[in-house]
Amino acid sequence: METFKKLMRLSRQEWPLLVYGLLFLAISSAALLAYPYTIKKIIDEAIVNKDQSQLNMAAFLALAVFIVQSVTSALRYYFFTLAGERTVKRLRARLFGQILGQNISFFDKQKTGELLGRLSSDTAVLQNALSVNISMLVRSLVQALGGVFMLFMTSAKLTVFILLIIPPLGFLAARFGKKVKAFSKRSQDALAASSGVAEEGLAGVRTVKAFAQENFENLRYHDRLEASFALSKDKISVVAKFTNLVSLVGFAAIVFIVWFGGKLVIDGEMSVGTLTSFLLYVITVAFSVGMLGSLWTDFMSAYGASGRIFELLEKSTEDLDAGKSHLDSGKVEFRDVYFSYPTRPEFPVLTGVSFSIDPHETVAVVGSSGAGKSTLVQLLLRFYETNSGSILFDGIDSKSYSLKGLRESIGLVSQEPVLVSESLFENIRYGKPEADLNEVIEASKKAFAHDFISGFPDGYQTLVGERGVQLSGGQKQRVAIARALLKNPKILILDEATSALDAESEHLVQKALEEQIGKRATLIIAHRLSTVKRADKIIVMQNGRVAQVGSHQDLIKENNGLYHKLVERQFENSKENV
Repeated sequence: METFKKLMRLSRQEWPLLVYGLLFLAISSAALLAYPYTIKKIIDEAIVNKDQSQLNMAAFLALAVFIVQSVTSALRYYFFTLAGERTVKRLRARLFGQILGQNISFFDKQKTGELLGRLSSDTAVLQNALSVNISMLVRSLVQALGGVFMLFMTSAKLTVFILLIIPPLGFLAARFGKKVKAFSKRSQDALAASSGVAEEGLAGVRTVKAFAQENFENLRYHDRLEASFALSKDKISVVAKFTNLVSLVGFAAIVFIVWFGGKLVIDGEMSVGTLTSFLLYVITVAFSVGMLGSLWTDFMSAYGASGRIFELLEKSTEDLDAGKSHLDSGKVEFRDVYFSYPTRPEFPVLTGVSFSIDPHETVAVVGSSGAGKSTLVQLLLRFYETNSGSILFDGIDSKSYSLKGLRESIGLVSQEPVLVSESLFENIRYGKPEADLNEVIEASKKAFAHDFISGFPDGYQTLVGERGVQLSGGQKQRVAIARALLKNPKILILDEATSALDAESEHLVQKALEEQIGKRATLIIAHRLSTVKRADKIIVMQNGRVAQVGSHQDLIKENNGLYHKLVERQFENSKENV
């Protein structure tokens, strides 16, 4: 009942359409219920009396009833379905926004494919329930109740028998409905899991093909589909048993009605026309009740899907606007920070990290893999909060800033920049949605991206393809730099920005980055130590701690220091003079 109330609240904006739908539904149902009465008049008054004029009039009346019923039925379907489609459209938009509004730790625990399953398959189930099915439900309910009333009006004796078999059928429908709901929920979960596997395979299709693992991915997906199919098969079996029972009881009831009604006709207690109209009302009620049974299984499936959807809709999201709206100078300070990821709380990543970055200062962080370098970036952007200790911006705790204001003040260039499947213009403007073409071009020139963009036939309107697949690694990286610079951030973070590039691309990207050194607080996370020589300060991390701090010239002199060993290890086979 609570879920139904939530769905009604979702469709509140469509109530005017639903009112129109209910109006035409009432007219359509009344017309359908009037049809058996016209048949009674044709048989009892026209055919029995052999009166052609009465036959013509009764036939005309029946035709008029059918015309009214068909037109109002179409209008009923239109208004109900339109209301349902609009509601589901809003639901999908709200659900997508709700998912995006979750914090990063939520995505650490969820598979992208399963979330996509919620957006697609679960909302599709609800779409049917809230559009076509809800219209059919109300129509069938009205026709069943109206039909029972007309049955009483036609023959109370026969109607009493009909009513005796309805409560047992209702009890059975409730029992079967619970089973269908359970199977539907588990089946939808299994289907979402298969979507997760499919998403992983398609997102990493180049890796799949590089290792010739198409068969492995096919088998993985097939196994998940088999699990979903097995649950669907069980649900189908339950529905089939219920349908068989209802059909058997229904046909047996019709046989009894024909027998008992025929006896009443023979005894003179009922006319042939009355028996015929009674049978038509029974068929109308039976059809409506049967439709209710079928819809019941659909609504149980929708109930299971809506539970998962409302679970997401009711989760609290990040408050992006609460707090100070922007940074002033961009000074950063880590003060005795301890941190472990929520999914691995027993493994500390940072233990007592302290350092600072002054405005216009460039600080590089180096260390072996797993030392905690990239975690610093995650904490600066407040993707996660520290376990203890604090991070200060301009001397103010990071938690005092709004998430939106803080993140708008930071420009990030990561090792694998993610581009959206839009034009180069839109990808660069992603950093500042209100920017015009001149601003985008200026940012591109600073990132040394303008020349290669201008060389494309469509220039800034060139589509980059999914995840920027149409661009080379160096081109994607320079677009990402332009995107970050367009924000004119107080703090620029370069997280392994050149580690995956060839020498020529690295040179161009490095040139673009060096142009920005000294213009704002800059944090460079690097494996390639050649990229950090010009930093004002280098922080060497080891096992989540700060092991050394100093300039390149100072640190390289410490022969037994970790930095010196990292440099030797990296360049022992290189002619580069460190």
